[in-house]
Amino acid sequence: MKHQWQHLHFYSEGFSSLLDISPYRYKMLESAAFYSFCLNKASAAANVTLVEDEILDISPDGAVQGKKAIYTGAYVFNSVKFKIPERGHYHHLLQHFKGYFIKTNEDAFNPEAPTLMDFRVAQHQDCRFVYVLPFNKREALVEYTGFSPAPLQQEQYDDELTHYLEHYLQHSEYEITRTEYGVIPMTNAPFRTSESDQVINIGTAGGATKASTGYTFSFIQRQCAAIAHNLAAGKTPLHQLAASRGKYKLYDSIFLRVLSEKEYPAWKVFEAMFSKLPAATILKFLNEDSTLLEDLQVMRSVDKGTFASAAAKELYLTFKRVLPK
Repeated sequence: MKHQWQHLHFYSEGFSSLLDISPYRYKMLESAAFYSFCLNKASAAANVTLVEDEILDISPDGAVQGKKAIYTGAYVFNSVKFKIPERGHYHHLLQHFKGYFIKTNEDAFNPEAPTLMDFRVAQHQDCRFVYVLPFNKREALVEYTGFSPAPLQQEQYDDELTHYLEHYLQHSEYEITRTEYGVIPMTNAPFRTSESDQVINIGTAGGATKASTGYTFSFIQRQCAAIAHNLAAGKTPLHQLAASRGKYKLYDSIFLRVLSEKEYPAWKVFEAMFSKLPAATILKFLNEDSTLLEDLQVMRSVDKGTFASAAAKELYLTFKRVLPK
């Protein structure tokens, strides 16, 4: 873990605050360090063999065709090959982002107070915000994020980041040490959790990405831990996994509808939650650890007419999908 924080800034046109997220911590993990840790752990295990190869195909019987060889096993856990489902009557958005790792010549950041969301940037009829993670007084990650049907052109991200650095952070002289870019699916269309009894999809391929936020990392850990527990108990890998996120899938669908219909600005939804509720309650809800009472608190904080209408539409579609044709 590279950094962790207990306090986070939130900014919008109508509300700004330094939030105490205790007992939670906002943590930053570097992917290279995480991969290295996992590979070192696996390498030290006597019952693990690491192989580097390019996957060409995975057959339903559990045979993996690589460039170097064919690999077989009782189960194949696939997180590489998948397609984002495109199905009618579901919502399909993308979380897309570009970030600058910057370094300044003078002290410019408070390393104890990053920015979780800054909605003061132009929304362009979408949901757009910036977050800032300072590592020390002179280095930070500044990331521009959008929720929309399609990503932007690279120069659009660059323009928005440059404007934010100059207008809101008031930095015109800085060095960009590296950049990052990514696109994460935000859809309530079901991913296939398995291709066969032998081929099990995990991670984003297996539907572990949270549809309404794009959060993936912690949900992958839960998914893999549950699969490992099932295997250790002599059960099938996906035993009881489908029911573990039931109510949150409905919540995600409702929020995706609000985002897709664009009748109510997305920034106002987040502003309402963070201005009316303790940050820990919101994070607990987004982390899918909330009680029904806490769910109701979150629901009461947002625009009731907008979300009641979206909920009615989603419940109708849900019943329509499950009723026999």
